[in-house]
Amino acid sequence: MSKKKSEAKTGEKAKKSKVSQEAPVAKAKEAAPTKPAPKKRAAPKTAAAKKPTAKKSKRPANEDIALRAYFIAERRQKLGWFGDETQDWVEAERQLLKEAGLKA
Repeated sequence: MSKKKSEAKTGEKAKKSKVSQEAPVAKAKEAAPTKPAPKKRAAPKTAAAKKPTAKKSKRPANEDIALRAYFIAERRQKLGWFGDETQDWVEAERQLLKEAGLKA
C-alpha cells in the first residue's frame, strides 16, 4: 500500500476511536435524569403583615435655618435687643420645626 492510503486508514481509525470514546459520555449525559428546579412560591400577603410606616422626620435644611436666623438677627439688632448668632440659630430652628409640625 501506499503511504497516503495507510495514513488515511490510521486517520479513520483515530476518528473512530475518538467517536467511540465520546459516545459513552454523551450517553451518560442523556441517561442522567434531570429535574426542573422547584419554583419558589411567594408568601401569602395578609393585612396584618403590613405595618404602617411612620413619616420620616424631615428636619429643616441648614440653608433654611441660616436664612431664618439672618432675619431674626436683623430684627433683633433693629429693635436693640441683646443676643448673639447662636441664639438666632436656635430660635430659627425652633420656629421652622414648629411650622413643619415637628417637635423641637
